[in-house]
This record gives sequence, C-alpha cells and structure tokens, in this order.
Amino acid sequence: MKNKNKLSKLIVKEDLNTDVLFDILDKFLRIKEGDKKIILLPDFSKLKFKDAVLILLLGFKALKELGFIKNEMVGPKRIHDISGINLSTVKNSLRDLEGESIITSDKGKYLIPNFLLHTLGEKFQNLSLVAPRRTLAKKKRTYRIDLSKIEKFLKISPSNIFSEFYSFLTQERGNYLQKCLIVLNVAKDKFEIESLTTGEITYLLRDYIGVPMIHQPNISTALGGRDALKYIFKEVIDGGKYTYKLNAKGKYVVDQIVKKYQEDELKEY
Repeated sequence: MKNKNKLSKLIVKEDLNTDVLFDILDKFLRIKEGDKKIILLPDFSKLKFKDAVLILLLGFKALKELGFIKNEMVGPKRIHDISGINLSTVKNSLRDLEGESIITSDKGKYLIPNFLLHTLGEKFQNLSLVAPRRTLAKKKRTYRIDLSKIEKFLKISPSNIFSEFYSFLTQERGNYLQKCLIVLNVAKDKFEIESLTTGEITYLLRDYIGVPMIHQPNISTALGGRDALKYIFKEVIDGGKYTYKLNAKGKYVVDQIVKKYQEDELKEY
C-alpha cells in the first residue's frame, strides 16, 4: 500500500490553474470579448519566436476556458496570422517544442498540456525580453512634425484604440491606402480629429502602432494616387501641405475590413 501511495505522486492533474495562466499572459495579450479576438500587446514583439508561439497557444487555452471557443488546439497558419511570424518559423518552433515535450499535437494542431503550466509560469516569470524584432535602426529617429494634434492618441495603448484593426495593420503587408483610411476613421470616431497629414499618419502607423515597413513616401504615394480620391477629401493647409479627410466611401471600406476579419475569425473556430 505504501508503494502504491508513492506511485500516485506520478499522476499528473489536468486541472487548469487559471491564476498561473493569467500571470503568464497578462503582459503579452488581451482578449476582445465582442469578436473573441486575441490582441497582442507591445511586449509580445520582444519575445523570441518559440516563446511567442507558446504565448499564443496559451492564449487559445484562455479562450477555451472563457467559453469563447470549444477547442483550444490551433494550427501553425492561425499562429502565423495572429503573430506575423514567418509561417516556416512557426512550424519549426512547433516542431522543436513538441520535441521538447512542451506541446502535443493531433492532426496538425497543437496545445499545451495543463500540467505544464507551473513550469511555464516559472519560465516566463524569469524571462528576459529582447528588443522588438522590428526595431532594426541603430540611429534614433528625429521628427519634424508637430505631434500636438495627435497627442490624444499617444496617451492610450494602440492595442486599445485600434483593437478591431490591430491584426490587419500589423500583419497585412502593403495595403497602405487601407491602413491610412483606418487611421483617419479612428481619428474621427474616437478623437473627433477631422483630418491628418501624411506625416501624422506615418507617425501613428510606424512609431505609435509599430506597423512594419511604413515610410512616409509610401503613405504620400498611397494618398496621392487617383484611386485614393474615391475615399478621401484632400485639402491644402498652411505651408502648402495636404491634409486628408475620410469620406463616406472610405468609411465603407473600413467597415468592410472589420467585417472580413470577423468572418475569417469565425471560420477558424
């Protein structure tokens, strides 16, 4: 009987410790209740690739625990879509993590067993974050634009202000015009800012939100094109600069972006 009791210590419990799960995820993501969407916080970009994959797997565990999804198992493409990490890197990370017995798989989808949460809790508690992967420039940028008009943005986390659009802005390559329309839409709806210059839009996309591959010439070209005039009003201000305002068609485009992403989210579930 004594030996049997001793062996019982080898049995792992599959109960989910939500306190440990919260402590791990709190620094890296939030979950939007309306569309059951994972919103990544700025510190997520400071994670190494394998750690970032672990955080998203734990994020889906949280979604299941909250009753937002029925199955927490998730495939590499879903992780790629949310994180923006190269798909082959995601697959390699999942393969390595499975080889280390940190995750399990079934039919190409993955999860983290609940009994490993305490181990992962200790790991992330002592984790040293690295510089964001997108930050490559060695020299500090200098700005010639007046930020006073958009200072209301800068007092709030971008993941909160742009929650509905965060995945599109940070993960979709190109689409500069659509990204400009989103910024103009949010400025009007949330801060009653009627129009913005290319410099202000560039700053919000590149330096505030952290959208990769954004440069002011891209924004100027996108807004200066003939197609753009279908969606914006273009006005000259002091100094010969242009300022841009969203029109009804532009608002419709923004609404369609939100609708498409919500439909794609539902398909995944």
